[in-house]
Amino acid sequence: MNKIILLFSFILFTSPLFAQIEIFSKQTSLGSNVNSPYYESNVVISPDGKRVFFTRKNHPQNVGGKDDEGDVWVSEMTSSGGWTDAVNLGESLNDKSANRILGFMDHGKAMLLHSPKGISFAYNYNGKWLKPTEIEIPYFKNKSNHVSGCISSDGRYLLFGMESHGTYGVEDLYMCKLKGDGDWTSPKNLGAMVNSPFQEMTPFLAADNKTMFFASNGRGGEGSFDIFMAQRLDDTWLNWTEPVNLGSKVNTKGQELSFVFREEAEYAYLVSTQNSDGYGDLKRVKIKPDIVPEVVIEDTVLIVEEKVIPGLIKFSGVILDKKTKKAVEGARVEFVSDPEGIVYNAISDNTGRFDVQLKESLGFETKIQSSEYLSLKQLVTIEDVKDDVTDEFLLEPLTKGNTIELQHVLFEQGKPVLVQGSERELDLVVEMMKEHQDINIFLAGHTDNQGKAALNLKLSYDRVETVKKYLVLNGIQEGRISGQGYGGTKPIASNDNVISRRRNRRVEFTIQ
Repeated sequence: MNKIILLFSFILFTSPLFAQIEIFSKQTSLGSNVNSPYYESNVVISPDGKRVFFTRKNHPQNVGGKDDEGDVWVSEMTSSGGWTDAVNLGESLNDKSANRILGFMDHGKAMLLHSPKGISFAYNYNGKWLKPTEIEIPYFKNKSNHVSGCISSDGRYLLFGMESHGTYGVEDLYMCKLKGDGDWTSPKNLGAMVNSPFQEMTPFLAADNKTMFFASNGRGGEGSFDIFMAQRLDDTWLNWTEPVNLGSKVNTKGQELSFVFREEAEYAYLVSTQNSDGYGDLKRVKIKPDIVPEVVIEDTVLIVEEKVIPGLIKFSGVILDKKTKKAVEGARVEFVSDPEGIVYNAISDNTGRFDVQLKESLGFETKIQSSEYLSLKQLVTIEDVKDDVTDEFLLEPLTKGNTIELQHVLFEQGKPVLVQGSERELDLVVEMMKEHQDINIFLAGHTDNQGKAALNLKLSYDRVETVKKYLVLNGIQEGRISGQGYGGTKPIASNDNVISRRRNRRVEFTIQ
């Protein structure tokens, strides 16, 4: 713990500032040699572009038979452009759980895989795949039943779609980077521009290491999951262009996932439920990509000595009043490590600052309390702790007339049903109202302007009633809560695009 390994990469960017991709055809199926009545998913193209690898679920020929959650299969392109009968890669790579291929390393000699056991790689020796060897990724943890991912074509970046620490909703997109010593960094969330309160899955990074394709059901579009494209603007991996829907040639009323291609290829491949033989089939669309691979000229590893407390990391923050931006003195800060459950405490000083020494962990659930403010709860990842930046925490004052947006109280699309996890923020409101018996609140429900105004008005009212019911069931007197639905009549952001419309779909309360 007394040294930090820094990787300096000298890179020649020969790619244009913004890569482009043209779509020339609608989806066509890869045919019955590849697709089956079972669920095909998670497409990967071999480095030579001649083989398609994928996961097939619950097939009788899987290692675990019909109860098997997924084995890796492969089909090869014939000289006429067709496909051979898909074959299971067998017990050397698959077990009875869900097995997925993420991509290739070492010019196709090694295959990267994911299973419930974690991440592993397998080498091909004399035409046969050897037993996988596990790879350690620090603090890699997926909390949902879904995980998807890819490895960049140069083997330096791993991208995942999963539910982990610091998510903006359920499954989010994360990145791990290969360090100069051969280890991987822990997963880093790719930020709010690409991640929504809903599901982002099946990321694919093009060969320029800037252009990313992914599936989302939180941005509107043709169907439940659509394919989107975004481009990385800097090396933080947090700043992206606004995601663009690939349109009706790629996306349908069905579910589209796992959009992949080689930079020189004539076709991109994807999974779609539209007109499929089973739940999901492999399809392709004709494309013309304008993507130039990123060329790495030289890597240099430098070891820098640093005196730190062994095993501990210093984390600094500052707590401010959200309205006035003035320091909040005497706020109580609590960090609880996951999964160990170790509790760390701190108090903010007269500048609002606090410092705390934390032992490395997967992440930390942070709670900040001050008597005249609504408590704040949020997740802090190990990457946040290590970034050596003083983080700002903004507290909402409990002053009469202040309106507080419940940013993490989310509803199923078009329904007054709470998305799992919304209870965490509502519990803070319950806690506040029990501590401040003199405070009443007025709930306001809002939607965007999409659809019929009358239906939006009813939906916003029903969502207010859902929140009110939750508060009452948790011990708050009904007479202390009033409310109204406003539909789309009071936007706080533009309704002209998918990203800003999300801000208008909200529930907020005003202190009375």
